[in-house]
Amino acid sequence: MQTRYEKGAHQFLSGYRFLSYALAVMFIQVTPALSAPRMSGLQIYVIIGALGVYSMLKVFSPLRWRERSPVTYFILAGDFVLCILLVVFTNGLNSSFLLYSLTPIMTSALLFEEKVSFSLAATASVSLSMTHIVLSQFSTRFPSIMQGYNLTLLMIYSLFCFVAAHVPYRINLNIRRRIERDAIIEERRRIGREIHDGVAQSLSYLNMKTKLVRNWLSSQNVGQALDELNDIQITVQDTYEDIRESIDQLSAGERTLPLIPALADYVRKFRLQSDIKVQFNAHKVFLQLSPVAELQLLRIAQEALTNARRHARATEIDVSLENTKDVIEMIVKDNGRGFSLQDLEQSPPSYHGLKIMKERTEGMGGILAIVTAPGEGTEIRVSIPTQKVRL
Repeated sequence: MQTRYEKGAHQFLSGYRFLSYALAVMFIQVTPALSAPRMSGLQIYVIIGALGVYSMLKVFSPLRWRERSPVTYFILAGDFVLCILLVVFTNGLNSSFLLYSLTPIMTSALLFEEKVSFSLAATASVSLSMTHIVLSQFSTRFPSIMQGYNLTLLMIYSLFCFVAAHVPYRINLNIRRRIERDAIIEERRRIGREIHDGVAQSLSYLNMKTKLVRNWLSSQNVGQALDELNDIQITVQDTYEDIRESIDQLSAGERTLPLIPALADYVRKFRLQSDIKVQFNAHKVFLQLSPVAELQLLRIAQEALTNARRHARATEIDVSLENTKDVIEMIVKDNGRGFSLQDLEQSPPSYHGLKIMKERTEGMGGILAIVTAPGEGTEIRVSIPTQKVRL
């Protein structure tokens, strides 16, 4: 599955490939004697036709660069060799396809490591230089580098090779670093809110309870002290389960599974650990979403399931994922004890998870709706515009 970045990079490279191809064809048509000296018209049109077909194949077969397999590097190397041979065969520095030959270098700069793009840039410059140095001794098609403007053309071409290798890589590196930094800051804020509303509230409650136990023991009221200790034990157990579930959620986010398999796996483990009957249903043909949106939806579902177990005391939960042309919708419905929405603002520590789910939903441009009442269960409905989250 391609990410938005991969699709954008592929579209840019496809556009550049066709633009450089069109410029080469136009230059050949306008100045055939200058752009392809000592080549017959048939040879020129065979090259143009074959290159057009090859460019179409490259557009409709995106490079699976994330696999980093030997085949991926072989395809990139094959594209590079073909471009160099194209330039050499069409008279080197006099070729109309010099711009086209930069395509594999830009591909490596956008999608691979910096050392790969610089290696290709250096190889292209050296190959063109050696071609003119060696072949100028045997063929008049390749003039010496020192003749006319050949040295200037070679320097400009080499400069363009290294610019194509360096600039796109650095720009994308800075973009990735900024995105990662912003994501880290946002995740730290979220974790801080969860600790404040969860563990910190529990510790504050435990602190108050221990003072009460000390006071009851000081007044020799053992029965009341035991009741308080029982409350402390329950709170400690709940806090322990909260922390364990938070760790499980973070571990789930590290997986690279798509949303449907990841959520199905989490529901299965949740069902085993909680003894709650959970049903999970998803649209048979679910849209491909961005990785960020998939992770956010997974986190919302995890939080909804945790709240249903922790607060609602539910015995049955239904989780469903649906998509239409306009809306992605996720519903988590339980048969628990429910609560009053009017009391939500008066007791935020008990429902801090709902606030976090709302923030996640609104961050994707969606709406979180809660349908509940005391004794009637709770339904969490997340609706997100498809255009905001799809690939």
